[in-house]
Amino acid sequence: MVIVVNFISSLTERLRGFLLAGENEIPAPWWDIIEQIQILQQDLSSYTDAQLFDEWHSLRYRAQSGESLTNILPEAFAVVSEQMKQHLGMTPYPVQYLGAFAMHEGAIAEMQTGEGKTLTAALTLCLNALLDQGIHIATANDYLAKRDANWLSPVYHSLGMTVGVITATSSLSERQAAYECDITYGTAREFGFDYLRDLLASPEFDTIISSRRRQLFGQRDQQREQKFLNSRKPYMVIIDEADSILIDEARTPLIIGQTNAIEEEQLAVACEWSADHVAKLKEEVHYIDHGPQRGMELTEAGRRIVRETLLQNDAPPGLETGTAYLSSERALRVQNYFLKGRDYVIRDEKVAIVDEFTGRISEGRMWQNGIHQAIEAKEGLDITSPTKVGAQTTVQELFSRYPRRAGMTGTAESAAGELKKIYDTSVIKIPTNLPSKRQVLAEQAFLTAEEKWAAIVSETIAMQRRGRPVLIGTRSVNLSNQLSAQLLQAGLDHEVLHALNHENEAAIIKQAGQPGRITVATNMAGRGTDIILDQEVIKSGGLHVICSELHESARIDRQLTGRSARQGDPGSARIFLSFEDDILTTGLGIQKSQELYSTYRESSQDLKTAVRYFYQAQKRVEKHHEQQRVELVDRINQRRQTLQQMGQHANLDVH
Repeated sequence: MVIVVNFISSLTERLRGFLLAGENEIPAPWWDIIEQIQILQQDLSSYTDAQLFDEWHSLRYRAQSGESLTNILPEAFAVVSEQMKQHLGMTPYPVQYLGAFAMHEGAIAEMQTGEGKTLTAALTLCLNALLDQGIHIATANDYLAKRDANWLSPVYHSLGMTVGVITATSSLSERQAAYECDITYGTAREFGFDYLRDLLASPEFDTIISSRRRQLFGQRDQQREQKFLNSRKPYMVIIDEADSILIDEARTPLIIGQTNAIEEEQLAVACEWSADHVAKLKEEVHYIDHGPQRGMELTEAGRRIVRETLLQNDAPPGLETGTAYLSSERALRVQNYFLKGRDYVIRDEKVAIVDEFTGRISEGRMWQNGIHQAIEAKEGLDITSPTKVGAQTTVQELFSRYPRRAGMTGTAESAAGELKKIYDTSVIKIPTNLPSKRQVLAEQAFLTAEEKWAAIVSETIAMQRRGRPVLIGTRSVNLSNQLSAQLLQAGLDHEVLHALNHENEAAIIKQAGQPGRITVATNMAGRGTDIILDQEVIKSGGLHVICSELHESARIDRQLTGRSARQGDPGSARIFLSFEDDILTTGLGIQKSQELYSTYRESSQDLKTAVRYFYQAQKRVEKHHEQQRVELVDRINQRRQTLQQMGQHANLDVH
């Protein structure tokens, strides 16, 4: 099949011109391109698998012979679309082609929830896999990586392409095999840790270790066998939920640590001793609270209490005064700022970190600088080994290794400036396939959390009586359980989805669109999974989403409200607020939030006028987090320059 297609030289430039101009319709040239793809696909409709495979093999030969992928794109999209139709029973919508155009040119495609990002990504993946250099797609979690790879594998295999999946539980051999595939699915975290593992397996790391040992002990090390996970150079990555991965997760470096048995024993003793004794210390008298980032500082009176306690008979031998000061300040920080059910949960007698942005457990992650061990001591658990940094990288650094980067998400437009500044990546807003029917109802504000939760229960009852399903989003496991208790008290059957029962996620979300169904969820809420509505639900008004308080990022709130009214379905959403919500104190400070509470409690002002303060607080938190990310990039760059000047590897931190 040889068809000459008059294709444009830069898809993204044309697309951006029309979208940023605010046009309501795609201009004729874009429809012409899409129409060419559809005509090509129609010509292929009678082809067998073998014939389509031959067409794809021909395109692969042309791509590897030097013809540009942009020139091949219409034919490639037509072949892939026909295989999607034959193997999945689905053909991409025009807007999905637009999203694929944008990603092929290295942009982040903002596509609303439910618009079919999985198929859109597959188009771009297949096209770029023609060069046989290996394409990675970073998903939001292991579940989505496995689900998407399994669902699309018939399409990939029919074109003669291999697909691999990497999850937190993948073995060494499974990872090596997955990286050799044409397309590799995984999470950003796994790709990052595998990059660090390969660094630790590199001859350069051996050289550093051997040099240190020769300096210290005069030892020479035997050359160890190198076992690399990924022997291919990075080529292209597509990032799903790009705003979440590139922005929300970018404040936390990816670190592989190394243990020290002596430090482990010393830290365990200090943490356990401090956990037993800090309860007697009082704020402003014995310690000063400098906030969650800077931590606690013992006053002279507090230090005197610590010294006196150390002199008692039950003090562990060898615990030095300076160590006791530091561990006490650490225990106070944990006591005041790390909450079980919000920041972490206890699973299998271990502390598991809950990611605030995904609502999921961060597998294999530990807090640094003894915080993790202090929490274990607080909870009466066995103290795990502390680690020193062996190798580290950041999300920004990880993805800068790929010559080609692209992404997709439903909520990137508000972060377009930061994405451009840090990653030099543009955001292109893709129109929806059908007009949105979502009703965003006015916020409701209350003085107390108790009043707010009662109102949420009342609205849930009202929606259920109309036969509408309700999805209620909460910020933590604790709040999910608290609301669940109130729903039970009101006689309302419901499902709860959070970090401790995520294995039931698919089943819970599958039923969330049934008439009168009530689902309480942290912001994990089946992200990436469609809530399919029953026909009776569509007639009665669709899914109603309740956001029980503002998150620290407005994008997370939009992700939640975006669960309703997908793909042209009806639906509605409402945000509930109270003066006891965390966002007020986090964004405005304790004093300002208390002043606001007192003002509205003692006056007759309509609480609707208070809503603006909640959004002001949220914006301040977002700005603070953005500053943290910028500072992290600056610190990493500064550290990199220093290490390079010293002749050391910027990612290896061996002392």
